[in-house]
Amino acid sequence: MIWVIGGTKDSRDFIESFSMKERVIVTTATDYGAKLLESVKGIEVIAKRMNYDEMRDFIENREIKIIVDLSHPYAQEVSQNVITLSKEKEIEYIRFEREEIEEREGVEFDNIDNLISYIETLQGNIFVTLGSNNVPKFRELKNLSNIYFRILPKWEMVKRVEESGILPKNIVAMQGPFSKEINIAMMRELNIKYLVSKKSGETGGEREKIESARNCGVGLITLVRPQIEYPRKTASMEELIKFVDRLFFIACKENNYSV
Repeated sequence: MIWVIGGTKDSRDFIESFSMKERVIVTTATDYGAKLLESVKGIEVIAKRMNYDEMRDFIENREIKIIVDLSHPYAQEVSQNVITLSKEKEIEYIRFEREEIEEREGVEFDNIDNLISYIETLQGNIFVTLGSNNVPKFRELKNLSNIYFRILPKWEMVKRVEESGILPKNIVAMQGPFSKEINIAMMRELNIKYLVSKKSGETGGEREKIESARNCGVGLITLVRPQIEYPRKTASMEELIKFVDRLFFIACKENNYSV
């Protein structure tokens, strides 16, 4: 079987283009990630966060021969765990890594704690688009009332943000993708002075954020991607599909499976 670590638009694009869907099993960390794949027929999708031991059991029980890592660019622990397991189990691993957008300005941080410390020194309204998982880390900031958080409109995510002391007026619960025009409208309405974002690539709406910040004269603050040494990676979806096709054909021949 081919294990696709999904939950992103990239994973849906891959599966929709991959011909042998019946040989694919997809795992996502959230129910929302699984819902992104509802339109794709003929695949098994499991929504479950797995630790290292659970991943190892999954590989053994499902007879995984190939791992295709299409997890979010900031899901560092997931990628590191499966890289280690692929070496331990001697199975093939490939990572799809979105290309980064280079033409940007502003301040960058490779550590969220340092980013948050910097934000506390700022004057004016701040628009944070780092996702709901990071919101609790902001709860002790003295300028919290000036910070607006854009998150998915999911009950459990809104609840997590409210439990972090964020007032309803500071929560923007909306689902993307967001155009440049929508970002501009939001920032002007909220009188935003700084936009906090990730290097999420074209798929993650990064370019639209950069352009809208530039248009509004808003300062850009970026959390850079974790630096991971991938054994094999590509930024081309076409190359990824061809590579997995070839690996699967080889695995079938070695194990006397029918293709």
